[in-house]
Amino acid sequence: MAAALRIITWNCHSGSVEQRLDDLADYRPDVVFLQECAPLDRRRRPGLVCSRRINDRKAVALFAASDACRCRRLRLLSGSGRAAIGATVVTPLRFTAIGIWAQKTDYVEDVMRTVRAHRNLLRAAPAVVMGDFNSGTSLTRTPRQHGAHRRLLDEFHDLGLVSAYHAYHGIDHGDEPHATYFHLYKPDRPWHIDFCFVPQTWTPRLANVAVLDGDAWARRSDHRPLLVDVMVTR
Repeated sequence: MAAALRIITWNCHSGSVEQRLDDLADYRPDVVFLQECAPLDRRRRPGLVCSRRINDRKAVALFAASDACRCRRLRLLSGSGRAAIGATVVTPLRFTAIGIWAQKTDYVEDVMRTVRAHRNLLRAAPAVVMGDFNSGTSLTRTPRQHGAHRRLLDEFHDLGLVSAYHAYHGIDHGDEPHATYFHLYKPDRPWHIDFCFVPQTWTPRLANVAVLDGDAWARRSDHRPLLVDVMVTR
């Protein structure tokens, strides 16, 4: 029997993890990586794998959000970016998950630090690298991409990782029709800067990849959640 593992990465801009998980509940995710949520206090949360306070108002957090999903915290190696966290997903599909919220001033270099620090791990076993990279495609400007973004794509390519969104929709980087971010909440300033990179060998197993959009999401954050379904054989 085939089932799907559902991953959602979302820069939620603000709000408690309870509120933001409730926003996503109808989609029944298995793994959720939140960026820019409110820092967590010491209370225990069901499904929380790991979190990291970035400043007084913002944090990142990774959840095993369903009963079918089991994860354990992965301690990231020295040299990682300031807003990165990791987990080993054990069931229903085993892989390494690294979540990144890119930090200024050099967003690409911040992502690259985490990727380079874990290059051996990312090559050795199935891995997913996801989050708000603060680097990507403007849907309105020319040129649509900054040259530094190509360095990031080349690094993932060398590791055998592909963007789930681009692989599923058959779209080249730079040709994205769906925005994941609206600068300053403005509809006329759309970007595609949120990603979920997966092993290239998973491409035939991608059952659905979607950017969640609509008025409700526009009110919640300047970013849109990215949903990825990966088929699991049972």
